[in-house]
Amino acid sequence: MSTKNKILSNEPKTAFGKYMAYNFIPKHANKVNGMVYLGASLLIIVVGLRGLGSLASSLTVIPKFLIGADGKIDPVWVLTALLVEFTMLFMLGFVTFFTPADSVSQAHSENKELDASKLKDNLRDLRDFADEEIKIVENYLEKFDNLSKKVASIQATNLNAIKKMKETIDN
Repeated sequence: MSTKNKILSNEPKTAFGKYMAYNFIPKHANKVNGMVYLGASLLIIVVGLRGLGSLASSLTVIPKFLIGADGKIDPVWVLTALLVEFTMLFMLGFVTFFTPADSVSQAHSENKELDASKLKDNLRDLRDFADEEIKIVENYLEKFDNLSKKVASIQATNLNAIKKMKETIDN
């Protein structure tokens, strides 16, 4: 089975699944994770305070509305924290269920292969261009060297002519 067929077989089948995979999850997955952590922190605090027993009522940082008739954290708040965390974990599970991890990773790896082949082609073209430029520069250097030799020869001939003229004038 080709990679394209594998990707298509992993795509969501329902409109709701497509909405979740392509609209909701890319926009809100991080928010859902953040809410799960906030719910967990709330649950840890409430259960921890409940574990303190009657000592929680004597602490000034604990709001009095959390304290029940027995001097401990009211069990209603523990149940509320548990329900909040359950809701958040359920939402995380729901979002995770609709996350298209396989198709996204396969498409991503296929894109990397395409990008790598394009990069190789571009590098090959760049190397060919650089080789052509080097040949052109070498050709210019060869012409410059030949011109330098001709100029040196002309200068030497001129110096010899000047010396002969000077000798002729001196005699």
